[in-house]
Order: sequence, then C-alpha cells, then structure tokens
Amino acid sequence: MRVFITGGATGIGKSLGDLFVKAGGKVGVCGFQSPAEITDLPKGFNYYQADVTDEAALKNAIDKFAQDFGGIDIVIANAGLNMPKTVIPDTQKGKLLTQVNVLGVIHTFSAALPHFLNQKHGHFVGVSSLSGLNGLPGMSYYGASKAFVSTFCEGLAVDLKDQGINVTCVHPGFISTAFTSKNTHPMPFLMTQESASEQIYNAIINRKSHLFFPTIPAWFMGLLRRIPRSLYYAIMRRDLLKLRH
Repeated sequence: MRVFITGGATGIGKSLGDLFVKAGGKVGVCGFQSPAEITDLPKGFNYYQADVTDEAALKNAIDKFAQDFGGIDIVIANAGLNMPKTVIPDTQKGKLLTQVNVLGVIHTFSAALPHFLNQKHGHFVGVSSLSGLNGLPGMSYYGASKAFVSTFCEGLAVDLKDQGINVTCVHPGFISTAFTSKNTHPMPFLMTQESASEQIYNAIINRKSHLFFPTIPAWFMGLLRRIPRSLYYAIMRRDLLKLRH
C-alpha cells in the first residue's frame, strides 16, 4: 500500500500513518512546516512540505510521492483546523479554518484524482466529524466545514465507483489531540489517538463508505439531526445540553 496523508506529521494523521507503516505500507505525509522543523517522524515516514491551502504545492507533493513509489493507492485528506468556541463567530479565524478544512480537501482530491484515473484504482478518504451533522453552538464554521467534507465524499462515492475509485468518509467524535487539549468545554467519550486511528484504519482497509464513532455520540447526533428543527432550536437556545460556551 502506498499511502499519502495530509497533516500526517502530527496528531491523528501521524498515528494512522504509523499503522500503515507497521502493515508494510509506504507512507508519505505533508505539512506546512519545513523539513528542518519535522524532527520526530516515525520510521518509515516520508515527508513532503506542502500547505494544503496551496494547491500547486500540494499537487507537487502528491505527484512526487507517486513518482518516488511508482504510484499511489490511498490518499487521506486529514489536515484540519479548529478554533475556540465563541458566542459571536470570529470571521477572520473562520475564513482560515474554511480554507484549510474545505479547500484543503478539494486540493487533496484534485491532486490525487489523475493518478487514480490513470491507474484505474484508488481510495480517497475524507476526515469529517460528528460536529458536521448539526449546527452546534459556537462551532458554526467548524461544523459547516465538516458538513462539506461529508457531502463531498458522499457524492464522490456515487460518481467514482465505476472508475474503480473507493471513497471513505470518517466522522469521529472527540479525540485527544493538541487541538482538543485547548477546549474548555466538556468532551464526553473522549478517545485516544491510538483508539481512533485503529477504527479509521479498519474502515479504510475494509473499504467502508463511512464511519461514525464513538457509537453513543454518533447515535445521539444522528437523533438530533432527525428531530424537527423547531425542537432542535429550542433545545440549543435554552442550552439544555450545556453545549453553549
């Protein structure tokens, strides 16, 4: 397996890449940092500097990885950005978040697609979130960006199946990372990076079209998605779930 992971030098991407290396895969990761700043990559990782908001740089990185290893089998659009909850949305931070979480996924897919079409096989993975299922208080930009990833992957899964291209979209809940360590609100069912990575890895290997986890938060968020919006707004505005911050 030849696997390229955006944002794979840290966090969940790094843990996921390590699983592929242990399975004998060739792993390429990218980040905006210079190679000199990346000093603790696990053995077997190949680093390519590229900011996912820079379409040309990301394409060059993925092309170089495919050239180095004779092709590319799996591309994981993992790079993402979060921001602290605020009562009044921060437009400037929201714009940057959207560039990374939305354009970053588009750029990753765009760079991988020619390789997949030429090979007549490939697997694209998008990392969404349970937060993308509903408009949550203080998370308008983040939730909207992840909702895009979910819908985008769902459409791709329909369009590309006949081309031999598989698409998986994963929707994790709270995972213990550098991003979530800054959260001051409760994070129920918080998962370790290792546990989350194993679930994502298994979903990819088994070519699942989607993964929602952990089970209880996924079920609950799905329920909130299905109730009448008037009831949903009443619950959220009165902060009955203690989610506003």
